[in-house]
Amino acid sequence: MDSLELLHAKIHGFPGYDTALERRHSDEYVRSYLGERLSEMAARCTLPPDLQARVDVLLLRVAFANPKDFNAHDVDGTPAGDDGALAATDAATIELADRAETMEPASVAAYLDDATVALDRRDDALRAIALKTT
Repeated sequence: MDSLELLHAKIHGFPGYDTALERRHSDEYVRSYLGERLSEMAARCTLPPDLQARVDVLLLRVAFANPKDFNAHDVDGTPAGDDGALAATDAATIELADRAETMEPASVAAYLDDATVALDRRDDALRAIALKTT
């Protein structure tokens, strides 16, 4: 299964990346998916305050789109073309999110490190597309 197929299988109504509006909606869907899994993990695991604070920081990060990830002038649906990098990073983020379901408290710190790296990679991929549309 390729990245886009995985995203469509995991997220009902996943819009894809063809237009700026679809990219914005896809970004929201992926961030929400990860946020829900993080919330469920935090509710299931008893975490020390420092790890709970890190979860809270990540939940805040996924709650809002990073405006630097989108070209402010690309609001008319202009295609930018995704070479597959964004779909690959989003699929990796979804797979990471699914790991939260079985996460044990002793592994949460490393998992949060992985989640931060995944979100950084998503930001980079989104910015690369935004630069193509300028």
